[in-house]
Amino acid sequence: MDQFDLYTIKARLFPAIVAVVPAIALAVALIEFKGFDFSQVWATIGLAVLLYVFSGIAREAGKRMERKIFLENGGKPTFDVLRYEDREFSDIAKKRYLTFLSRKIGRPFPTMEDARRDPATAREFYNESAAFLRENTRDTQQFRVLFDENISYGYYRNLLGLKVPAILLNALVSLVSSAFLMNFHGPWSFDVASLKYVLVAAAIHVAYLVFVVTEQRVLDASRRYSRQLALACEVLIGYAE
Repeated sequence: MDQFDLYTIKARLFPAIVAVVPAIALAVALIEFKGFDFSQVWATIGLAVLLYVFSGIAREAGKRMERKIFLENGGKPTFDVLRYEDREFSDIAKKRYLTFLSRKIGRPFPTMEDARRDPATAREFYNESAAFLRENTRDTQQFRVLFDENISYGYYRNLLGLKVPAILLNALVSLVSSAFLMNFHGPWSFDVASLKYVLVAAAIHVAYLVFVVTEQRVLDASRRYSRQLALACEVLIGYAE
């Protein structure tokens, strides 16, 4: 069982929480807190367990979304920032990184002609290079920027996976809140007016999901992560010298 490490909290748990924010707001508006009792301890424990379960759901939803994005964009992306047609790095920097990675994975790096003639073999080299770098950059303190970019990618990927159910839940919460407000003077034991804030939260929530949580945002986060992964070569080359 995975522990609640920083990656799990930020890249898996946070998307799950964001997805259900309107429901949390509705629950807070409907439940009266008249004092602390032992039942609230169990409720807190139950909430922690539910959040852990939701973090796993977010991860699985993100993985499904990732496969969908890969399929729509021609397959699993390779280490694109080191491909010859990509201009993220200079040719000199690319050659230095490719030469280093070639020594580490034990196979020659593809020339531009090789990549054009046999793209599948070139793809294998880039994939193996990325795998080598991931395995050798697990020190999250030394490679902090890389770790942060990995979290950013995981967050947007997992939240994108939850986007549709989150919007549906948002709509349900909005309907329930509107129904209570339409019957404002019913025999309710809670402050119905507070549901106006739930509707405001729901509006902000759906705007964030629609305009911020997009496939392009995931692709951009993926590219930023790839760039930092390539830059890790600078540190690893220094160790090798």
